[in-house]
Amino acid sequence: MIHHDDLRGMGHALRLTARRLRVQVLAWILPLWLGMASFAPTYQDAYFSDADGAGGAGGNAVVEALRASPGTRLLYGELPEPGTIGQLVEWEGATYLLVCTALMAVLLTCRLMRADEDEGLTELLRSAGAGRWVPFLAPVLVTWAAVGVLAAFVGSTLMAEAHGIEALTAPGAWALAGVTAIVGWGFAGLAAVVCQLARSVAGARPLALACVGVAFVVRVLADESGAAWLRWTTPLGWRDLVAPYTDDDPVPLAACTAICGMLVATAGALYAHREYAGGYLPDRATSRRRWRIHGYADLLTRLSTRTTLIWAAAVACFSALFGSTTESILEMMRDDRIAAYVDVLVQADVGVMAQFMSLMTVLLVLLIAVAATGQAGRLATDETAGLVDAEVAVGMPRWRLFLTQAASAVVVAAVLLVLCGTVLATATATQVTADHAVERAFVFTVSQLPGVLAAIGITLAVIGVAPRRFGIVWAVIAWSAFARLLGGLVELPRWAQELSVVGHHLDVVSDPDWMPLAVQAAVGLVGTFLGLVAYQHRDLSR
Repeated sequence: MIHHDDLRGMGHALRLTARRLRVQVLAWILPLWLGMASFAPTYQDAYFSDADGAGGAGGNAVVEALRASPGTRLLYGELPEPGTIGQLVEWEGATYLLVCTALMAVLLTCRLMRADEDEGLTELLRSAGAGRWVPFLAPVLVTWAAVGVLAAFVGSTLMAEAHGIEALTAPGAWALAGVTAIVGWGFAGLAAVVCQLARSVAGARPLALACVGVAFVVRVLADESGAAWLRWTTPLGWRDLVAPYTDDDPVPLAACTAICGMLVATAGALYAHREYAGGYLPDRATSRRRWRIHGYADLLTRLSTRTTLIWAAAVACFSALFGSTTESILEMMRDDRIAAYVDVLVQADVGVMAQFMSLMTVLLVLLIAVAATGQAGRLATDETAGLVDAEVAVGMPRWRLFLTQAASAVVVAAVLLVLCGTVLATATATQVTADHAVERAFVFTVSQLPGVLAAIGITLAVIGVAPRRFGIVWAVIAWSAFARLLGGLVELPRWAQELSVVGHHLDVVSDPDWMPLAVQAAVGLVGTFLGLVAYQHRDLSR
């Protein structure tokens, strides 16, 4: 039972938490909001320009091609009948929205609930007079509020677009907004449970992100097997229960909201019986085995092996998944209206195969960029934890620490790119070999190494100058994703779309354009140099 004193200081904690995360939350919400606002007008122009402008899908060959494609069914699920603009928005656009909302909810919850405890901020909050339940409830409420704001933006925007697009309806808009809310709240509750089970944020965050991947797989199984009941077990399947722009059913919304509350209640019960800075899962942070370490590079390699293997497994799985859809999606892209839509996304005068490979490798290289920058960012994490102080105290030069971390990030990036290109090319070879498909799958992926190097250089510059501003790195990654995937839809200037660490690559059938790659490599080198100079001359902080 929660007493009044257990909630003492809740208002102050909520305001402080919201202020701390205001930039990070906006960095998530704004791109997702702008992306969702662009889908319906783009669909109307690309797919329904000849359907009386209403967005009705009766006899629309494009919609039938999308519905018949195994690749799009695997990625987005079942396209509802008859395939209106609103149904396309909730089918394709909402898939991106819900996955990104899930990632936002998981990362925010792990940051506020577990990382704050590991860093001593929770102890500081309690020592200032906050009640026992404040460190648990404040992160949940702030994360739920952030998800609610995103859902409100999505619903109001789609409702406003309904005045100009007949196939969009106000009930459908708010049904989709409700789905956005319950999916975000569900993953926040799930992440809260994981944070109680794990013994540190280093264990909680990967486990919570793995839950997102499992939820996606369960949604795919529900679609492919026809077992509708499976959709209740995954937040990513709740969209099909509500069916925005088709049924707009409020009953699943209410039921799923109750499930979200049950997840938070379960996390609260675990929190009430957990020791501070402890957890329920076995402690794997230490080992009785003695390592024979040969220098700092060997230590860093051993500490990074598990994380690198997890990233390698994720990259290999997604590469195989995307490569296995090559034939069906290429067949669908031969329709003139779908090709026009892809032209808006890619905005390059190249063939269908090159357009498809460009879009597919952008998604995969974004994943690798996150892994590589995370590896480079370990130096800032070690500094915050006081490990850098210990290493410097035993005579390790700062420049060696910095350059070893930089080298490890480059090695991780190169290994993951080669793995991704190899798996993607192998999977593509089972689908199609025409138009240099296999060669392009490998070259388009591996030749984006300079862009990943640019991301690593920016990361190292931030670590050297101001490690507490590491959010700048994620802002660069988020902008790159937005510019490449949605820049054409929102009509960004061409130069703005080119300001991305992904999407610049070589082609096997045309004259190579080395200039963008050279600029990206230069950015990586300059960033590394600036970071090294600053790192050697600034004070170490904790």
